[in-house]
Amino acid sequence: MKFLPDLIRHSSQIHLSTRIALVASTLTVLFVLIIGSTSFFLTRAQINQGIQSSLDNHAALLANRLSTVLSSVYTTLSDLRQNALILNSLMDRMTRDTTLEPFLADFSTVNGIPVKITLTDFEGVAVAGSRSLATLDFDWKHAVLEQARSVVSLEEHDDVVYLVIAEPVFYVGTQSPEGALIHQLDLSQLFSLFNDLDEPQPVTLLHQGEVVELQPGSLLAREQVGKMLTRIQPLALPDLFSQLQLSIEISESLELANQPLRRLTLVYLLLGGGLLAGVVLLSILAAGHLARPLRELEEVAAEVVASGSFEHRFEGGGFFEVTRLGKTFNQMLESLGAAHSQLTLMANQDVLTGLSNRLVFNNNLQRDLNDLHRTRDILAVLLLDLDKFKNINDTLGHPVGDELLKQVAARLHRLVRGTDTVARLGGDEFALIGTHLHDTNDAAVLAQKIIASLGEPYRIAGQDIYVSASVGVAIYPGETDDAGQLLVHADMALYKAKQERRGNYQFFDPELNRKAQQRKQVEEDIRKALLESEFRLYYQPKIDLENNRVVGVEALIRWQGKHGMIYPDSFIPVAEESRLIIPLGEWIMREACRQKLAWQGTSFADLRIAINLSVVQLGHDDNVERLLKIIKTSGVDPGGLEIEITETVLMEHLEEIAARLAAFRELGVSLAIDDIGTGYSSLSNLKRLAVDVLKIDRSFVSDMDVDSDNAAITRAIIQLGRSLELGVVAEGVETIEQAEMLSQLGCSLSQGYLYSPALEVSELEAWLAQRNVPRVEIKSAGQPRS
Repeated sequence: MKFLPDLIRHSSQIHLSTRIALVASTLTVLFVLIIGSTSFFLTRAQINQGIQSSLDNHAALLANRLSTVLSSVYTTLSDLRQNALILNSLMDRMTRDTTLEPFLADFSTVNGIPVKITLTDFEGVAVAGSRSLATLDFDWKHAVLEQARSVVSLEEHDDVVYLVIAEPVFYVGTQSPEGALIHQLDLSQLFSLFNDLDEPQPVTLLHQGEVVELQPGSLLAREQVGKMLTRIQPLALPDLFSQLQLSIEISESLELANQPLRRLTLVYLLLGGGLLAGVVLLSILAAGHLARPLRELEEVAAEVVASGSFEHRFEGGGFFEVTRLGKTFNQMLESLGAAHSQLTLMANQDVLTGLSNRLVFNNNLQRDLNDLHRTRDILAVLLLDLDKFKNINDTLGHPVGDELLKQVAARLHRLVRGTDTVARLGGDEFALIGTHLHDTNDAAVLAQKIIASLGEPYRIAGQDIYVSASVGVAIYPGETDDAGQLLVHADMALYKAKQERRGNYQFFDPELNRKAQQRKQVEEDIRKALLESEFRLYYQPKIDLENNRVVGVEALIRWQGKHGMIYPDSFIPVAEESRLIIPLGEWIMREACRQKLAWQGTSFADLRIAINLSVVQLGHDDNVERLLKIIKTSGVDPGGLEIEITETVLMEHLEEIAARLAAFRELGVSLAIDDIGTGYSSLSNLKRLAVDVLKIDRSFVSDMDVDSDNAAITRAIIQLGRSLELGVVAEGVETIEQAEMLSQLGCSLSQGYLYSPALEVSELEAWLAQRNVPRVEIKSAGQPRS
């Protein structure tokens, strides 16, 4: 049948009626094949199941009859052991010769089965009956005469299979056999019992799965066993026969099932042929009526393609299906027209807020700048975004954030005039074009109105939400008349507004541009310094206030530039903004691990090295994985490392970086919170992060001896650390008075210029060697503290 789909697929010139006929005939053939095959297999399964059920019932019936006959024979023969005549004959020869022989002759058949019986004495010598049985190869004497137990066996003589039973004979009240009774049954005679049943199925007797006796005609059946259904049924016999494992096998020819299946197949072939002929004829007739409206539909489609207009419609008719297809086609044209209009609208509008988008904003800005060339008016570009909008999405969810943006857009739209443009550039960033302004004060008034309006509470999801906005303003005429550069100036002003304080506005001026160029140059210099290895690590010691020993160092980066030493405050902010802090931080981690490894086996091996991490480094899993890989592959003990992150950064990005900090803890690296007291840490957050060390910000330490507020904050931080069993480090210790006060408050560690500034490795090692146990005399209550 494979040629039919191929013919349909490759013959595009075939007449429609022929194609439809081919398709219809193919589907019809497939339908008949599926239905016929399903019916065939289901019918065969049902017939086989019926035959098998019949075999089961028949086998159970025959097995029951055989079991009953054998059990009856066994019961009759077993009763002979208790017969007084049998017992007396073992002691009285006269009784044996005169009475026993005729008695045993009466048992030549039992229930129609021929039986031979012999009686032996206690030595196994036959004394009555068929004496030849006592000399059979059947090994029975030891079991019967010595062990006093009955045995049973199947024996074959002259192509006849016999069932032989040997049983001990006891006098009343004794346990020792005085002789034995041996019975021999001709099993071939069993099947004669069923000759009157006229059973069609061949029956076979099995012993331990092997054929023992065949019903007449069964041999040919067993030779055709591959074409037969069989059923094996065990015989339910007395316990003595259990070792023989007798069962019967009954068979039935599969031809019984094949005959109705052949008839069923013939019926389906006839029905399928007739159905196929009828379908082909009807499909040819239907195709002729279908072709005309389809050609009309094709013509309409061609007109749509040629004109590019979605206004055309199909007006034809015909079959109901064609009419419905025409309606669907017309609905599709209507939907395409609506979608085209929607796409045109979306190309000019922000989908969420309905404001103009970036494309329209840029076009309008260029248009307004061109118009201003002919007037003396002032134009202002105002760029604004919402302060900490990300927190709204993170805490209240994106649906609330989207609703907030919609309400912000509505307020901005109410503030502008018809000639102005307000647009959403993306995220929470909006832009306005204020036209026909008299002076810069008009732009300032507009910025103030925007900040005031957006600062009003928003009612969303049953709660009041407060946000502020920062605005950057660029004026034309000014430094540039380029639309793109004017937007860049507004962005720089917005950046300055956010640096000054949130919820305010700033104007662009040349100084902003100078600083931007300076930041760009610093970024290029950092890239070059990384390539030329101009960075150095310095180490500032940490002192244990209890015993004045050096217990660790903090790794601090320095830039040895061509024009002298450059300190972190001058380049770290730029490195973070440009994300150069990522390769720079990896260099710091690698260098600190290398130095820690170099100190192994020396007197400095126990020094723990603290390394500062930026939020940018912790902002992505890949960055953290690279830092962890540096530690793992360096060979250094992670327990000798400590990472520091500032409290403010930690609390602003807690959910984002908590899991990444945990990865360092799992590796064995300690965690220190720097500048503690400047943020808003909670006890739950400190517990969640499993912090090891709190570092008191130097702003509290520097004047704690003269400022009671700073002293109280320092005392609270130390008590917090001690209650949580955390280490506490005081930074910026510069006087002996500060050190003494910290010691009295229970601070454990300190660092600062009182002990040493940050030193290069060689200077640090020399300092440590000279002052192996650096001593700072700290007096407590007038007495030196050791």
